[in-house]
Amino acid sequence: MRRRLAFLQRLGGDARGVAALEFALVVPVMIVVYLVGFEVAEAATVYRKLNDTTVQLANVSAQYTSMGATDTTQVLNASSQIMAPYPTARLTIVLSEVTTNAKGKGVVTWSQAYQGAALDPKTKMTMPSGFQTANTSYMLVQTTYSYQPTIGAAFIGPITLRDQIFMLPRASASIPYTG
Repeated sequence: MRRRLAFLQRLGGDARGVAALEFALVVPVMIVVYLVGFEVAEAATVYRKLNDTTVQLANVSAQYTSMGATDTTQVLNASSQIMAPYPTARLTIVLSEVTTNAKGKGVVTWSQAYQGAALDPKTKMTMPSGFQTANTSYMLVQTTYSYQPTIGAAFIGPITLRDQIFMLPRASASIPYTG
């Protein structure tokens, strides 16, 4: 009995395995936090690239005085390269001209798309605040990207990222489509 009691006293005072036990409890949590942080940072980077694509496409297209089929194809294809190194197979871009009527209500004048469906002409658009000036044309760029997480794809699935911008034409009052 004394031997057992002495063994239990030695065992209770032994702290050699505490660090290993703490390590075994903390490491899985730290790995999950690291992986979630990686995915959030990666998604934020993809969204920044999507935003850059949206703004650059609007900047380039707003400099035209008219656009034909070749112009829109070149601009849409070139702007998709901004997404590199991320795959552009998941990217859709819609380039449209929206014109407001006398009451400031927007209507799609023309629309072209990259890997997606263009907006139908005469589609009514809800104009954001500050873009309801009567009888004005705006370039509208809408981008969508289906982000597929690298690590948690089986648990999360694809995340749809969206962006859009309205921009005034720079060199003319409108940019008619001649394609």
